[in-house]
Amino acid sequence: MSNNIRLGPDAEANQIIRMMSAEQPTGAIPCEEPITLGVRFSYDANAAFQGHLRADENAVLSFKVDQIEGSGWFALHISLGGIDLSPYAVIGFVCKSEAPSAVAFKACIRSGSEAGFSDCFFDKHVVAYGEASTHLDVIDIAQTPALPTQADWRDFVLFFPPDKPIEIILRDLRFFIV
Repeated sequence: MSNNIRLGPDAEANQIIRMMSAEQPTGAIPCEEPITLGVRFSYDANAAFQGHLRADENAVLSFKVDQIEGSGWFALHISLGGIDLSPYAVIGFVCKSEAPSAVAFKACIRSGSEAGFSDCFFDKHVVAYGEASTHLDVIDIAQTPALPTQADWRDFVLFFPPDKPIEIILRDLRFFIV
């Protein structure tokens, strides 16, 4: 996993995901601290929260949240770097997920600058079921003014339910920019 020889605008994000899969982070889910290079969870630091990461050699990431109370959000952030989207038509992702109980969650591209950040959500909900299922979604860059083509930094963010215990296994996750 030491080689990073892929090219293209999505190479950085996909390498971060490959590294996370190889490292298999475990332990308590920290707030706003990296679980591996370029990947972090966020939730209200004042919330009552208990959750942990679990090793699963057949997954990119596996985690369980036993308690979350008093947080308006619970999200997984993956750094995309400062990709210039102006030469491209679409940005998208493929996610293969699984959950013992069905869980719906949303994905967005967060674009940031010195002035703050903006979120551009993908149209569809991702739904994890009792058996592995695959989800694909894209954003048409030219038809989506909410997605700035220039940004100092970008994150791919998965927003999970912030008000109930959940268990999710991300079997595979990949980005593409065309």
